Amino acid sequence: MKSKKSVPVLVVVDLLYDFIDGSLACLNSDNSVLESVKFINNNSGMAVAYICDNHPHNHSSFREFGGVWPSHCVKGTRGGSIHESFYRDVTDESARPGKENTFFKGEDPEREQYSGYEAVNPISGTLDNFINLISGDDDRAEVYVSGVATEFCINATVKDLANSGRRVFLLSKALAYVDKDGHEKTLNELSQYKNVTII
Repeated sequence: MKSKKSVPVLVVVDLLYDFIDGSLACLNSDNSVLESVKFINNNSGMAVAYICDNHPHNHSSFREFGGVWPSHCVKGTRGGSIHESFYRDVTDESARPGKENTFFKGEDPEREQYSGYEAVNPISGTLDNFINLISGDDDRAEVYVSGVATEFCINATVKDLANSGRRVFLLSKALAYVDKDGHEKTLNELSQYKNVTII
């Protein structure tokens, strides 16, 4: 799995049904899926990591348990599943969601986790470890980010990746968001962040 040449990585954040057509459906989510798939297919050889909210049914972020969000992305439900387009329309099978490149966050019922950087995979370990394996431990490896939602999980993921020293490229057309004004404000803030480029 380790490469002599640094390979770029696309991190697809939370393109799960509850954020697309479910309890927390976001604006531009369908287009985010389409643009993400297009980017993968247009960049042959790129590695892809899929980040997934994977909450227990009693997660503290849910309103019924004192949180601010409706119940979403509960483990084992359709709402917590990656959109079928990534299985069906991604031409390179190795770039589709699989056992080693799907990472989970939000599994602790007492802890909110927005950042995909903290997500883990039972085989590959942390997202950071996966990127290191793919990029040959190159801290300046190019990492691209798409998904949902700009103001929350995208924002946190991008900042953590940038703080790790990596060059982060945010795919603006492949983002979904809760509110357009919040989306644009977050993009403006991230554009001024060290190691982050909006494309």
